[in-house]
Amino acid sequence: MKKTFLVLLSILLVFSLFACGDTANSDNSSDAATEASGNEGASSEPAKKVELDIKAEADAIVSKYSLSGGRRYTSSSQVLGEYLDEDLIRSYYGDVVKMPDFGSVEAYEVYIDETKPVKPCEFGIFKMKDGADAEKFISFLKARIDKKIENSKAYPSMDTEPLKTAVFTAEGGYIWYAVVKGGNADIDNALKGKFE
Repeated sequence: MKKTFLVLLSILLVFSLFACGDTANSDNSSDAATEASGNEGASSEPAKKVELDIKAEADAIVSKYSLSGGRRYTSSSQVLGEYLDEDLIRSYYGDVVKMPDFGSVEAYEVYIDETKPVKPCEFGIFKMKDGADAEKFISFLKARIDKKIENSKAYPSMDTEPLKTAVFTAEGGYIWYAVVKGGNADIDNALKGKFE
């Protein structure tokens, strides 16, 4: 009985070794096939790097949705009040202790309208540096909007639709968010379309 059991166990071990060898070979074969087809087909060419003209994109959003009265901030300006300094970054996107690392941002265009507190309207497009933590950066953007939604409970007349449908996207080295009445999904899709 023991001999029969040992023989069966040995046979199972041999088959399992062959099976492992076949799997490794088939994995290597499929890798080789993928590499070979990658050299021939255009579908596996490296994705082209998309460069957004974030100023032009921001201008288009402002124009399309007739945004006026808000403040426009751009990384291309050196004029105080036209770019986001540390105090503005902290007041818009941070708190007393933490704020997003704008050292990881290569360029940005931001529009924030606080002239009508019951009608929130803002968006931002950020070109991130290589290796930037997009998820962490977006968490600060979301925290701002979540706080506005929470504060809206004290203001029943506030239009919360743009806040509740806000979009936050990271794509191709860029991050954007939108809180624009009736335009969040459209803005998101238009910017995503640049990467297709």
